[in-house]
Amino acid sequence: MDLSTAPLSYRDPARDRKRDSEFSSNSQHGEKQSFTIGICATGIAENLPRLLELVTTDSFPSNFTLERVIVVASGCNEKSLDLVRSYVKRDSRLVLIEENERRGKADAINKIVDQTVGNFLVFVNSDALPLKGSIAKLLQAISKSRTIGVVSGRPVLRLRRGITSSVEEFMWAVHNECSSKLNHMDVSNHGSDEMMIVRTELLNRLPEGLVNDGAYISGRARLNGYSIKFSQDAAVLVDVPERQVDLIRQRERIIFGHFQVWQLTGKSPKTIETLMLHSPMLSLAIVVRTVARNPKLIKAIPAAFAGEVVSILLAFRDAFSSTKKHRVWARYGN
Repeated sequence: MDLSTAPLSYRDPARDRKRDSEFSSNSQHGEKQSFTIGICATGIAENLPRLLELVTTDSFPSNFTLERVIVVASGCNEKSLDLVRSYVKRDSRLVLIEENERRGKADAINKIVDQTVGNFLVFVNSDALPLKGSIAKLLQAISKSRTIGVVSGRPVLRLRRGITSSVEEFMWAVHNECSSKLNHMDVSNHGSDEMMIVRTELLNRLPEGLVNDGAYISGRARLNGYSIKFSQDAAVLVDVPERQVDLIRQRERIIFGHFQVWQLTGKSPKTIETLMLHSPMLSLAIVVRTVARNPKLIKAIPAAFAGEVVSILLAFRDAFSSTKKHRVWARYGN
């Protein structure tokens, strides 16, 4: 192995053994449940310090203990890494894994899965920021029943001006309305990886080159008999592209990822796009309800529809040209 490119892990093995032993003992006596937070970061990762500050200082339900925060930093600059290293020195719960180059999100998540301890793993994207108390809402939601395997949070946009922002506001509003509807019907098999919580018993290493980790993990959980839920109360601020071309590229990647999940699990993720094919009346009802709640969004429908058509066509092209497309995707610059 080339040590110059080997991942560096800031860990204390003795501390890890002690925590694992304590977790095992607590589980046997039915005491407090514990969880890990996993964060994948790359590039400049400007939001990462704020995210670490929030997750390490936020309040959680009294019967839950945050055991570990794992950050996989792939291709991050030194300024970002220095900030994370300073947090690692101050908080023993933090584990930093450094990679000189990006190997794809699935690879980073597998590193997180390998080092997760506790009953649950909370995924948070490094460019997302949960609102205070949102992770607690996820913990409360998933602990309501042993049959709940995954719970996603509600993405909230940092709104800007312009047609692209209007399109994104419409698309995310439809996404959240769809997630809420499927949640109440208890038929969802799709989770949003902006922020979601998963039972650790459901975690397996992700296939190499996987694009949509949230959809795949949720799809597998559903096939294993678990419910996939959505929490309106667990809000998370998400970063979105500023340019229409970047939005189309992002949607191209996501739709390609849905094709992957369909091939791997035999079931397509239930999203507004797939509902248009399988349950067109339900998808139409979701769009109508979304617009009824916020009538100004109707102006964004033509641009959203046109962009989605282009994204789907590009994703079809990608699916037939390469099985490893989008493994490491080009980041948009905001």
